[in-house]
Amino acid sequence: MAIADPQSSHSSHDDNEANIPTLRVGIVVINGSNAIDFMGPSDAFNEASKSKTTSVRYKVDLIGAAPGPIVGSSGIRMLPDKIISPDLDIAYDTILVAGTQSLPQSGNDFPLLIDWLTRYAPSVRRICATCAGTFVLASAGLLDGRRVATHHEHTQQFSTMFPQVRVESDRLFVRDGAYYTAVGGMAGIDLCLYLIENDCGQATFLEVARMLVVFLRRPGTLPQISEFLKAQSIRNTQISQVMDWALDNLTADLSVEALAKRAAMSPRNFSRAFMEEMMTTPARFVENIRVEAARILLETTPLPIQQIAHRVGFGSPANMRRAFIRAFQAPPAEYRNSVGCAMAHS
Repeated sequence: MAIADPQSSHSSHDDNEANIPTLRVGIVVINGSNAIDFMGPSDAFNEASKSKTTSVRYKVDLIGAAPGPIVGSSGIRMLPDKIISPDLDIAYDTILVAGTQSLPQSGNDFPLLIDWLTRYAPSVRRICATCAGTFVLASAGLLDGRRVATHHEHTQQFSTMFPQVRVESDRLFVRDGAYYTAVGGMAGIDLCLYLIENDCGQATFLEVARMLVVFLRRPGTLPQISEFLKAQSIRNTQISQVMDWALDNLTADLSVEALAKRAAMSPRNFSRAFMEEMMTTPARFVENIRVEAARILLETTPLPIQQIAHRVGFGSPANMRRAFIRAFQAPPAEYRNSVGCAMAHS
């Protein structure tokens, strides 16, 4: 029986490694950025490069927008790999501009960065921004006529400064051609996982998601603030207690009359107090939390749609279908197909 030569096997492995293409990623960091906005994407790309299933590798550079160490919003300091300058000439596949808590007031705030982006944008396959990094791309004129996502706290200021750009005010991330914008924080990691899946395939994406302990895939069309989080932020004690109960009892009678009775209020007073607190009606809010619970089950389980509809309180697939079309402009089956079911393929 022939015995394989260990040296030959090692050489073959090295040859396979050498044949995997490398994509250069430049993450531009402006002082004052949240660490998660630049370290999260960096970690995601680097984890993808370690995967045995990946078809590409990433070489990530942290690029300082100014000379000196990068200083994050928390005071963390890091030495950049590169500094923005007229002679920074690297063939990046992807550029990502991480947002800063100090919002730019005009394009003149970062003249070298604006000039560099303007010159190199045509040669870059993808240009991304998280949070207020979107302001930088817009200041460079790169987003004119395009759709973007930016943090909900910055939406009004962005729209005022850049009326020629269309803000998708309640999306985690948005793609418009070669431009990708995310609202920041964990949504920046969601965006990078989306890019990694497109580059490397689903197996690598799932491996990276598991390594980063990401609970589930979040498509860019999701709203920025979870309905469950909204429910937990209610300040009115009577309404808060009722909504805590509602979250644990989605299949119960959650009509205005039933909720008002549980709050020991008249339906009219309950509805008025709820509207003042949440800026929406109780009925719409109940529908939204049921939709969110159904969405999570669609993404993380192989349960049939009929079973999910009953489990979250819609009563019938038809009711759930109508609610999904209102929320996502797609019925449940189409939504599940569009985002995939990570659990079914893991």
